[in-house]
Amino acid sequence: MKHLAVKAAILLLAVVGSSAFACDEACKKANAEQEHGVSFPGYLDAEFCRTTRADFLLQDYGSLEKYRTSQLPGGHKGGMNNIRKLLDQRKEWLVECDDYLRLTDQGRIFRDKATTDKIFAAIDKVSKELNGLVYNGSKEVIVTNGLDIAQQDFDQMMQQLEQHRTDLQLRGQLVNR
Repeated sequence: MKHLAVKAAILLLAVVGSSAFACDEACKKANAEQEHGVSFPGYLDAEFCRTTRADFLLQDYGSLEKYRTSQLPGGHKGGMNNIRKLLDQRKEWLVECDDYLRLTDQGRIFRDKATTDKIFAAIDKVSKELNGLVYNGSKEVIVTNGLDIAQQDFDQMMQQLEQHRTDLQLRGQLVNR
């Protein structure tokens, strides 16, 4: 009987002790803010970042794919500028999440540093190319000379996003909603 009481007391201490030392989302956020001297917006947490990444890899990917196949070949500057702005805005959101996840020791937005850097570089390359076409060329010049590089950059970005999306889906970390 004495051993049973001792085991119960140890189990109780283990349960109470583990919850006392556990660091939840708010704790991780507060620790990162204090340690790194930053202040995160109230909406920013790991779940928000997972949702932002999923929306980019699923919904925005579909919009980008549709644009690439049906609109980019026409060389319309308005569409190029809109897609460039979409990419810049989404990258800004993803970078904010990546910084949050990294500083709170919860990983990276695209699983690891190498993948994250590669995807961000691909987005930057497409954005820069589209920006150059929008502001430095006439529609005739864009259609005859400028689209090849933009299409190649776009295809490379889409391929990297597709590979990462497929990898996450195979791991059960990304589900189509």
